[in-house]
Amino acid sequence: MHHATINVESEIGQGTTFIIKFLLGTRHYNDNKDIDYLIKDSENPEFIKSEENPDKYITEDSSIEGEGKIEKEEEEVVSSLPTLLIIEDNEEVRAFLRMILSEKYKILEADNGKTGLELALKEIPDFIISDIMMPEMNGIEVTEQLKGNITTSHIPIILLTAKSDNDSQLEGLKYGADDYITKPFSAKHLEIRIENILQQRLNWQKAFMEYSGNKGNSPEYIEVTPEAPQINPYDQEFMKNIMNIMEKNIDNMDFKVDDLVAGMFMGRTVFFKKLKSITGLAPIEFIREIRIKRASQLIESGQYTISQITYMVGMNDPRYLSRCFKQKFGVTPSEYREKYIKKSIR
Repeated sequence: MHHATINVESEIGQGTTFIIKFLLGTRHYNDNKDIDYLIKDSENPEFIKSEENPDKYITEDSSIEGEGKIEKEEEEVVSSLPTLLIIEDNEEVRAFLRMILSEKYKILEADNGKTGLELALKEIPDFIISDIMMPEMNGIEVTEQLKGNITTSHIPIILLTAKSDNDSQLEGLKYGADDYITKPFSAKHLEIRIENILQQRLNWQKAFMEYSGNKGNSPEYIEVTPEAPQINPYDQEFMKNIMNIMEKNIDNMDFKVDDLVAGMFMGRTVFFKKLKSITGLAPIEFIREIRIKRASQLIESGQYTISQITYMVGMNDPRYLSRCFKQKFGVTPSEYREKYIKKSIR
């Protein structure tokens, strides 16, 4: 019906690429009957006429430049297994950790603290398990360095040690370690501790996203509970700066991921990984989330029309706003407004 083509390029051991090409314009349709059929046959029409050129048909997703593209670095962050760095000078312990964790993580290894620190700064892993007693640099020093660096401060760290006294545990936790496990330990015990830390991270992400986009709120005002642990000061500053940038550009339709990255003065890959770890969202998703949250607040104010709100939150098509809004809240902006008005009257 579209008269499109699909080609495939594949190389064993390298990967496969499918290339789909669509024709521009509408001349290839049979007197536009194909378009009429598609629109009649669908509850949510895929085709929308462009206001600038009535003869050109576009998809809703293309109404915002770049929204349909995921940059290579971001794609790598969201699609691959989480990366786990093991810093341990005992080869047998490293082999044991690799064996029990390799199914769920991409494993990186270092046999001393100095090498581990360098590898962490280079690769920005999603999780780190480190011994304490090691040559070159011990685990506590590694933890202090990583938690004191805005590039790596978000990475959860579990310290392993043969010491069981409270002073050693307190020292590790003092410098930001997320957990402390005494050797010897069972595989199940370690897996549960990792799952607990990841669940805490999910709780933080949920807590943050409930507050994000609310004008006047910033990460440091989020109530801290055992289920939503307090964020590292460097991560707190990171999110505060992001929210400030978003606040200044909330109505800027030309504001893109590249602009957000540039405003944070960080490398793309580091930025993507850090934002994903803290919020659970890729940059494109995060920007959209903030815009939709602000739209809900403006709707609740009752001062603006849906069209006005669309442009106030940096979107250029009310239909695109409506679709994103419904994905987030389960109702259209108009339905949300009616629901909010009824709630206020009660």
